[in-house]
Amino acid sequence: MNLIWLLVLLQSFLFLFFNFNQIFAESSTFTNDFTLYENKRYSVELMYPSNWTYVEFRDQFSDNDLSIIISFISPLESSLDTFQEYFTIKSKILNPEITFSKHFNSYSEILKKTITNVNITNVEDKSKINKYIQYTFSPPQSGLVINKDEYIFLKNPNNVFHIEFTSNSDDYKKFKPLINKIISYFRIT
Repeated sequence: MNLIWLLVLLQSFLFLFFNFNQIFAESSTFTNDFTLYENKRYSVELMYPSNWTYVEFRDQFSDNDLSIIISFISPLESSLDTFQEYFTIKSKILNPEITFSKHFNSYSEILKKTITNVNITNVEDKSKINKYIQYTFSPPQSGLVINKDEYIFLKNPNNVFHIEFTSNSDDYKKFKPLINKIISYFRIT
């Protein structure tokens, strides 16, 4: 009877060891497909897909009063692919009288006023230092529906970061897991 228990225990150990190694191998394969991006000037870092390209904006280039730091652009998947997904990191130093909540509310209003056919589909007040907004819009005469996921982080009382993901509606569900992975790697150092 003790021999049977010993075999069951040994088999359980081998099963656990094999599964642990398999999970570890999958995890390290995944990180090999990502590259670390660090920006010491803005104190941010994240992992992005290795096959994506990026453009850093060293000069002051802004969008809705936010300085654009960098944009990461997906490769075309085939000759039929007409839209390259991308994500952009933006930043702003807040006026001391502007709270993070006021910034977020003001930004939401700016989106409504500046984007044609905007439809805000989800707003989450995750915490005092983390907000989320999801919206779609259709550029005039294009027939294309663009999806945006925007994560907004407060580094300190005066510095805010926006990470904005853009995809077309046809590919949005496919890219959502990737968006979640990239956000999980984002750090304000």
